[in-house]
Amino acid sequence: MSAAADTAIAPVSADQNKTPNLVHEDVVHPHEDHTVAPTRVVAIAVDASKFSEYAFDWAIQNLVRPETDQIVLMNVRPTVSLPAVYGTLYVDFSKEFEAIEQANKKESHDLLRAYANKLPAHKYNIRGVALRGDARDEISYKVEDIHADMLVIGSRGLSGFKRAFLGSVSEYLIHHLKVPVIVPRPTEAEQA
Repeated sequence: MSAAADTAIAPVSADQNKTPNLVHEDVVHPHEDHTVAPTRVVAIAVDASKFSEYAFDWAIQNLVRPETDQIVLMNVRPTVSLPAVYGTLYVDFSKEFEAIEQANKKESHDLLRAYANKLPAHKYNIRGVALRGDARDEISYKVEDIHADMLVIGSRGLSGFKRAFLGSVSEYLIHHLKVPVIVPRPTEAEQA
């Protein structure tokens, strides 16, 4: 697990960073009045899927209290794996690795900003957190680390067989987190 920060407004040293794979954290829409502490921390895990977008929209419309809640948007990108090389041939993939990592980082940061920018800055207190690693582990750790009161996450809509075979991040989190996990699902009418 890496403890390095990508780019941060206030860099955090490895020994200060409590989230092992936190790669970037940014306060996207801070409240003007910093004397008001949020009453709830609502974590929302986001990715580029339509299920994630539905969950985000549902949370904003039905759950979040704009004046008092802090929204923590989380996106987890996978770690980049280098191919295994056998024999005595040495191939340096460091440039390719770095290019892929930078592209993934930019995509993650852009995604978090896009979600945050859907909301009026004067009304919402939003933090964006980009993580790297296995989504189940990283979301679990970060939800606990920020003392979130709940987590909202989308569902991929996998069939029972695929869910049993591949596993589901949302299903894992439902069974392993100590806070409520809300998985909003669109109705058939909303899917049409």
